[in-house]
Amino acid sequence: MTISPILAWFLTGLLFFATELALPGFIVFFFGIGAWCVALLLWSVDLSLSAQLGVFIVASLVSLLLLRSWLRGIFAGRSLTEDDSTMVEPLSATGIVSRDIVPPAEGQVRFGGSYWRAAADERIASGTVVRIIEQKDLLIRVEPAQTDREDD
Repeated sequence: MTISPILAWFLTGLLFFATELALPGFIVFFFGIGAWCVALLLWSVDLSLSAQLGVFIVASLVSLLLLRSWLRGIFAGRSLTEDDSTMVEPLSATGIVSRDIVPPAEGQVRFGGSYWRAAADERIASGTVVRIIEQKDLLIRVEPAQTDREDD
């Protein structure tokens, strides 16, 4: 059983395209384009093996040099620079206790649309508005927003 050279080059191109999915760099893709160019050319013209390899190399390099930056921009997409910082700004911000804080155990505070692990020096009940006084990694230290000390 012999395989047609056109089919062989077409399948080789598919193999290169599939390999590109597993490898970084966006280079192997252009070997697939070169293989498909040879298959397309063989469909209309009969070429020797050395001519086929020459067309493959030239088509791969030309497509690499001319199309890589343009196609990379299309496939890579655009990225937005967003601040994905986990820092609480400002530290005097307020949140609402969503799970009781009973020292030394941690509770939970809803702040900025998400839930944070929270610790305090005193017991704070769920639903209490708290002020964030310190952040260490993903743990925030809080105190009640209105304390009895302020009433003195």
